Amino acid sequence: MAEAVKGSLRVSNDVIADLAGYAALECYGVVGMAVTDEQEGVAHLLPTYRLRKGIGVSNEDGAVVVDLHVIVEEGVNMASVSANLVSTVKFILGKIAELKNVEVRVHIEGIRTR
Repeated sequence: MAEAVKGSLRVSNDVIADLAGYAALECYGVVGMAVTDEQEGVAHLLPTYRLRKGIGVSNEDGAVVVDLHVIVEEGVNMASVSANLVSTVKFILGKIAELKNVEVRVHIEGIRTR
């Protein structure tokens, strides 16, 4: 049986972004993370090993803010996918990284057609 160890846990922004990205990929309707090309104004689907580029992690007023830039499947209910993303990412960050005060913002950058 595991025993609790006294101390503090420090989690880097990169680890938070990785956890949020992998949690987002497990959500129904999410194709992947996206990054927008500033010159062309077009969103590009990122490969799995580059998830961090589509996720922003910052600290605002003592809360961890996670901005997810995603591409979703055509035909899904965007409100439901967004709500599912928010709850899944908050749950994973609370469970694994022990973060309690998390705000998740979902930015749908595009829709992938079949």
